Amino acid sequence: MNKKESPVVPVIASLVVMLCVGIIYLWSVFRSPIQATFGMQTGAVTMVSSVMLFGFVFGTLIGGFVNDKKGPRFAALCGVILFALGVGLTGLLNENNSRLIYLTYCIMGGLGSGFAYSACLSCIQKWLPHRRGFASGIACAAFGLSTVIFAPVSNSLMNAHKVGTAVVGSTETILVDFRAVFFTMAIIFAVIGLIACALIRLPKTQPAAAAPQAAAAPAASVPSLRLGQALRTGFFWCLFFDMFLINGTWNLCTPIIKTLGVERGLTPAMAIFAVSFTGIANALGRLAVGALSDKMGRTNAIILMAVLTILGAVGMTFIGGPAYIVVVAIIAFAYGGPAPLHAAMTTDFFGPKHFGLNYGCIMLALGLSSLFFNWISTSFLHSNPTPTFVMGAITAVVPIILMLLIKRMEKKRDAAAAQSQA
Repeated sequence: MNKKESPVVPVIASLVVMLCVGIIYLWSVFRSPIQATFGMQTGAVTMVSSVMLFGFVFGTLIGGFVNDKKGPRFAALCGVILFALGVGLTGLLNENNSRLIYLTYCIMGGLGSGFAYSACLSCIQKWLPHRRGFASGIACAAFGLSTVIFAPVSNSLMNAHKVGTAVVGSTETILVDFRAVFFTMAIIFAVIGLIACALIRLPKTQPAAAAPQAAAAPAASVPSLRLGQALRTGFFWCLFFDMFLINGTWNLCTPIIKTLGVERGLTPAMAIFAVSFTGIANALGRLAVGALSDKMGRTNAIILMAVLTILGAVGMTFIGGPAYIVVVAIIAFAYGGPAPLHAAMTTDFFGPKHFGLNYGCIMLALGLSSLFFNWISTSFLHSNPTPTFVMGAITAVVPIILMLLIKRMEKKRDAAAAQSQA
């Protein structure tokens, strides 16, 4: 790399954008006040986070294509504008048009978040190819830390613009002037995000990657594969279904962290803290496991996260009080850990050139997972925590099998490569 080319500014700028667009995980904070203020039904308000997540993964797919063609600065800029616009327009809603929240907050906000996420993740990987797991980890950690920063900010804004109280179910919650709340947040995201986007750029010459480690990455001779080529490999579908299943427990958990916490004996303040603490655990999982995978291997790290997910899901069936926060944090850590691993493995198996589109397609599994698991929980399990999280524990076993299958495919691939070289 040219000595004058420092990764510091573009990497930090990418991380700032990640912080701005990471409020996809904040719905648990908004859920009860919005339900009370807009008079939404429980089923409708539960699906908001799932629809936004689905918008997010479509954003990573479309944004990945834009990133591959136009570069990360343009893709991130489009994402920040669309995201801030979606959040701002949500402030115009009321009880008469509350269903439009699926268009503004979910689709527009989710798509914008996905655009920026894909662009910034790709940019950071290209600046730090010698530590791909760490690069993916810090990018995903910044995305997860958004909850830590903006959960108390959002709660303070809602309390500052409180207009009354109402009872939702058996819990009293506040009525809020959301126009002021979402307008303020949209301005914050737009100003900070647009300034950061101006500083995002790719290195003029691609830094040399370190020699791949057997435990962390495939053979260096693996060429960059286009999406059509990647789709014909077993690696792609193992990653796709791993993402679909290992994230099921978190997708079931995230819309109800606050409300279930209150039902399990937490005060409203402690429940808000639980939401913020999941952001810390989520970010720690992304950062620590991403860096650790460069040493212990991606598949081993995902197996470990699947085991933690199973333990957390079982705990969610009965644990209450302060221990509830610990259980939710375990689930958040286990959800955060695979995020950089899937990104790094996409580059490991299919190369960096078409990362945006390849990873965006794999990310569709995350949106499908959110819709599927919450639909099963709502429609068939009646949102009962016990059978819901038993389902989460059972489905988390399959990723262990998928990782063992990837190990087997890696051995066959490496043996074939060695034989061809001989």
